[in-house]
Amino acid sequence: MDTISEKKYITEKKIFTDMLMSARMHEISYSETFGLAFYKYINTGDRDNYQWAIRKMNLIIDAPFWVFEKTKWEEMCRNNCDMIGMDDRELAGELVNIRYNNLIQVSKVDFFEKYVCITLEEKKVLVIAYLADSDYSWILEECSDNNIADRMQVFCQGNEIVARNISD
Repeated sequence: MDTISEKKYITEKKIFTDMLMSARMHEISYSETFGLAFYKYINTGDRDNYQWAIRKMNLIIDAPFWVFEKTKWEEMCRNNCDMIGMDDRELAGELVNIRYNNLIQVSKVDFFEKYVCITLEEKKVLVIAYLADSDYSWILEECSDNNIADRMQVFCQGNEIVARNISD
């Protein structure tokens, strides 16, 4: 099975993390893939002249993924247990519960050999596999109208993570 080494894709992982850290999940959609819309306020000015804008990002997931309580995820990691698959109904229910209970702010992002883990409010963890049956596992794409030339996209394709400027 292909894995992603901790020592590879350092820049791409940093861009992904910087985009999502402190962002808040506001929308959930499903149409063969799950889509999570995140928003965050960013300073587009300088240190002395704050100009706030909203950065909107879509995380499209087309790979197996799971939603866990943080404590259960940590226990599974300690015990090295295999994950039991979640069907789309279970995933949708978990995502709606996260949204309904306002556990929506990204507090941590971790990259492991087979998964990326996005921790929300230090309570829930979204675990997304790198491998998928389609062309990509996940795509995080900036959708804001602000600074269109600087919009970024980070995606996982097989055993590679790629970051690129969308306007290229």
